[in-house]
Amino acid sequence: MCIDPTKIDRPLETCEALVAEQTAKIRQLEENLQQQRELCQKLEAQLKAVENAGFSGSVTEFDITDDDRLRLIASLEKSQEMYRILIKHYPNGSVLLFDRDLRYTLVDGQGLAAVGLSKELLEGKTLWEVSPPEDWQLFETKYRAALAGKENTFEYKYGNRVYLITVAPVENDREEIFAGMLVTQDITEKKQAEIALEEIKNQLEIKYQKRTEDLKTANDQLQEEILSRWRAEKALRESQEQLEVFFSQSLDGFFFVMLDEPVHWDDTVDKKKVLDYVFANGRVTKANDALIAQYGGIREQFIGRTLDSLFSRNFTGCREIIKQFFDEGRIHIENDNRKFDGNIIWVEGDYICIYDSHGRIVGYFGVQRDISDRKKTEAALKESEERFRQLAENIESVFWMINVQPQEIIYISPGYEKIWGRSCADLYANGRFFADSLHPEDRERVIANLTRRIASEDEIEYRIVRPDGKIRWIRDRAFPIKNQSGKVYRIVGLAVDITARKQAEKTIRENEERFRQLAENSQDCFWLISAEFTDLLYLSPAYDQIWARSREGLYADPLKFMEWVHPEDKPLLQEAIRRVLQGESTSTEYRFFRSDGTMHWLCDRAFPIYDESGKIYRIAGIGEDISDRKFTEARIQAALREKEVLLKEIHHRVKNNMQIISSLLQLQAQYIEDEPTLALFEESQTRIHSMALIHEQLYQSENLDRIALSPYVENLVANLYQSFGCGNTPIQFNIKVDPIYLNIETAIPCGLIINELVSNSLKYAFVSSLYGEISIKFHEINNNQFHLTIQDNGCGFPADFDVENTETLGLRLVRMLAYQLEASIAIDSQRGTCYTLIFQELNYRQRI
Repeated sequence: MCIDPTKIDRPLETCEALVAEQTAKIRQLEENLQQQRELCQKLEAQLKAVENAGFSGSVTEFDITDDDRLRLIASLEKSQEMYRILIKHYPNGSVLLFDRDLRYTLVDGQGLAAVGLSKELLEGKTLWEVSPPEDWQLFETKYRAALAGKENTFEYKYGNRVYLITVAPVENDREEIFAGMLVTQDITEKKQAEIALEEIKNQLEIKYQKRTEDLKTANDQLQEEILSRWRAEKALRESQEQLEVFFSQSLDGFFFVMLDEPVHWDDTVDKKKVLDYVFANGRVTKANDALIAQYGGIREQFIGRTLDSLFSRNFTGCREIIKQFFDEGRIHIENDNRKFDGNIIWVEGDYICIYDSHGRIVGYFGVQRDISDRKKTEAALKESEERFRQLAENIESVFWMINVQPQEIIYISPGYEKIWGRSCADLYANGRFFADSLHPEDRERVIANLTRRIASEDEIEYRIVRPDGKIRWIRDRAFPIKNQSGKVYRIVGLAVDITARKQAEKTIRENEERFRQLAENSQDCFWLISAEFTDLLYLSPAYDQIWARSREGLYADPLKFMEWVHPEDKPLLQEAIRRVLQGESTSTEYRFFRSDGTMHWLCDRAFPIYDESGKIYRIAGIGEDISDRKFTEARIQAALREKEVLLKEIHHRVKNNMQIISSLLQLQAQYIEDEPTLALFEESQTRIHSMALIHEQLYQSENLDRIALSPYVENLVANLYQSFGCGNTPIQFNIKVDPIYLNIETAIPCGLIINELVSNSLKYAFVSSLYGEISIKFHEINNNQFHLTIQDNGCGFPADFDVENTETLGLRLVRMLAYQLEASIAIDSQRGTCYTLIFQELNYRQRI
């Protein structure tokens, strides 16, 4: 476009007014853009803070060694310290760690003070102690899900603030969940910013259109004035100075690129060669401070640079833009450039060709602004929208949004198809389809409720009928959204399937009815009382039968029953009350007096009941009349004591009778002169003594059913050594017997075997020895299986001695007793003689 300076007929005052007007408009627009830029930076920082806070970490019950426990404790302490440092400096929000009891173990963050809370107020408290009752179920559900390994993110309104809350599991080094973490971020400003951004966007659009028109007019006029000043410098000097001020002070970047020589741009020229010339000879001749600041350089780096050096990063793309620019004479573009330090900058600009009087291009003029912050904001908004889409499409609940005027569904999440069993596409096509799915009994109520939802936040529960005929319960919470003028223009909500909860409430009522039927008809006494023992809330009719008193008296004074408790049992009952108030379940047996004066026994089992905050607020119990059992036990105990005395007397008399038999044999032996016969009498005496020793030990023992083997073997060996001895040969006994107890059926044959084998060693093993050693080892191999070894270091069996077929009474008796014990027996006579027996305790049926 060629500007003819002779056609400029505006007076100087008009030009100055135009410059002043444009300067004011540009300054106002830059202030608005700066406010938008700062707001976007703040939002971006908050989003990054929320993302960076989202880490995970449950303690499950498992068996660990001491070393593992030490490493686990060290890991937990290290993680806890790291979390404390993190959340202490967590801006505009807070971070809370909770355990499996939903107790806050770690609380901090700069956002606590903003809502009147503190870590001292929260740490050590449970969810129910510090949260509003109406939010208990919401947070408990999210907390339990986090402890099960599922992360949840949702928005929560607290007072006049809105928070983005993330509930996530926390794992230890072994990837085991030991706690949960709650991260809150104040997004009130973000919510407000979304509305503000929409308003700013609309305002900027209007301002941009108006500004573009103004700039077009100003630029056209500026070109005319610039070209006119070239030809009439003296006449327009004052106006030039005004323009210089505007040029240098503008917040937008202004610049001129001029060619060394003008160029034609039409179909008669080789445009490729012209572009080569333009890029090689087009130089920046003038640029204001705003433009130089956009590229982070200094004037000396910018002035005089050719297009080749300016656009070397994207040479081909820039040639296409210049070609299009020269074809049209002007262009508006948004593109990315590079600063002098290499960082990317996004700019938006308007560029106008400058022509001479012959229509040749002598250069071009540009106005551009830095829109990097706006681009970042757009990217952040796009990313936020994508996160919202992913959240809405992956949660099991149904997120929905409707328009108020006209009434239409804007969005419904995929969870609708799973819960409603219907297609989202059908719902978009026919909004009435939603009302058709409502249960007939709830339809009118839900539709009427929609009007109230326009005015304020609302929650409603209703039923729907799926196409397969199944009925599901829905809890639907709605939030109105207002436009810039404060009018509600949209409603968003979250619908949750609560069928399982509703079914449980039906179930609860049935269980309550069953309990009532049980309590009213049971012979045991059911009772329920306040934790202060001031209010008796329930006492079943069985009380009248057990105590032979009226219930009305206890309803008036719940502790009056203590007057009828046996004085010796009152301390026991008072101790039980103290323990149950500390959280223990107790079972107490005590005596009481009925109204007729008779004494009865009662087994009273009590247990605490906790409220939602974990505090004991009720005590429940069951009283059972155990008088018959107690009287029967007393009779049985008396009979048992009589039986114990009788058994001891029997063992004592059996032992005495065996002593008499042994004495008779000894008297008879005095008349026997035949040595073999006398030896038989002596062996019989030792066998009788081994059995008598068992009955003597049972008589002296508190346990009348089992024999302690260790003292029995020691006494038996001492008696044998005294009876037989070995002349002048010293005998060393090594006895190692585990603390084993055997019943009498097993102990008698076992004792006889030891008697026979030790007797044989004492009589035959050390005939020619100067020193002898006998070892007896008796230990338990495993549960109820025993290992008995009897060994001497004597001369052993003769070479021609047949152990298996010997007819000697002692060894025959040993084989018979081993057979009776069902024991395996092994004999080794290579170095002395060694007998090894393995057997189990004999189990005979009990005898009365």
